[in-house]
Amino acid sequence: MSEARPGPGLDGVIALQSSISDLGAETGRLAYRGYAVTDLAAGSTFEETAYLLLRGDLPSRAELAEFTKHLRGSQRLSSIALKALRLAPAGVDPMLALRTALAAAAMDQPASLPPTAEAAWGQGMRLIGQAPTAVAAFHRMRQALRPESPRKGMSFAANCLRMLSGAEPDPEAAADFDAALILRADNELNPSTFAARVTAATGADVFAGVAAATAALSGPRHGWHTRNVIQMLEEIGSPDRVTAWLERRGGGKPKIPGFGHQVYRGEDPRTALLRPLVERQCRRAGLESLHRTARALEEAVVARLDQHAIVDFYLAPLYRALGIPADLFPAIFAVSRMPGWVAHILEQYQDERLIRPRAEYVGPAPRSYIAMRRRR
Repeated sequence: MSEARPGPGLDGVIALQSSISDLGAETGRLAYRGYAVTDLAAGSTFEETAYLLLRGDLPSRAELAEFTKHLRGSQRLSSIALKALRLAPAGVDPMLALRTALAAAAMDQPASLPPTAEAAWGQGMRLIGQAPTAVAAFHRMRQALRPESPRKGMSFAANCLRMLSGAEPDPEAAADFDAALILRADNELNPSTFAARVTAATGADVFAGVAAATAALSGPRHGWHTRNVIQMLEEIGSPDRVTAWLERRGGGKPKIPGFGHQVYRGEDPRTALLRPLVERQCRRAGLESLHRTARALEEAVVARLDQHAIVDFYLAPLYRALGIPADLFPAIFAVSRMPGWVAHILEQYQDERLIRPRAEYVGPAPRSYIAMRRRR
């Protein structure tokens, strides 16, 4: 591990080696196992991309069919998980509900520690398959609606949308959501992925690693970007109010939700692919004003502040156009990122060392202990 002096937030420190994601801060590149994420989002499916992340190569037709069959067979929630969701108090955060459901699922598939390769693979497939089922079941239960079971004949993305709404999604909407899932499937050592790898390095099972990841993602500085963006866009209201809204933010370089990635120096490589998807889905949903507001804000922020939109900026209006409630946005992030988390956990198992970084001590100089009777 690197002995480099850490920057704020460990910026620039190389903590470990990985063959999963290639993130080019200066070049604006993001690739999964060597394939540009934009190419995957434009031509692949979430199932195929998940296989790539987990297995390391694109599947053959037969391999993808077998993988998809296994994934679909892993989607149904256990009675324990369903009961845990039914017992959730009113108003509970969806990310807490998701963590609870996945923890309940872990009871149905325990593994020896550290888990064997076969056990880890089975746990990983169950987590990828059950995450959208759990999110959708929780959403419907809180509306006093019956949870929808996954349909084996539908794609992963289409099933996600159908289980949330109870209605079969428009094919184009499902295809655009599929692309959105792919764009967020991995992004190197972000906080939640690093939490998963630190946990996996202890020999804990895949469920524990994903529990750590979802806990990290539940924090507003990591998982709430899309929520903050949609709140901001709805606060602005219309494209003609963008200038006045920005002026009220004050001088200097104020932090605008959805702008300025911590790693990418220029535009997030995923942003360009999302723009036409958002335009299409906002038009379909009758939310053209939302799309125009987003475009006007992006142009103004780039021109005034030289800050570029990150992937979350356009995912927010896309999710809104697809009918996903704003408080579910972080949970949908977790659904998208599940294959990446599992891939990193499986990779970490190949290294038997603990991830044990050092801290630079900045506290008091050495002091002598004073007994209580002598203290004032």
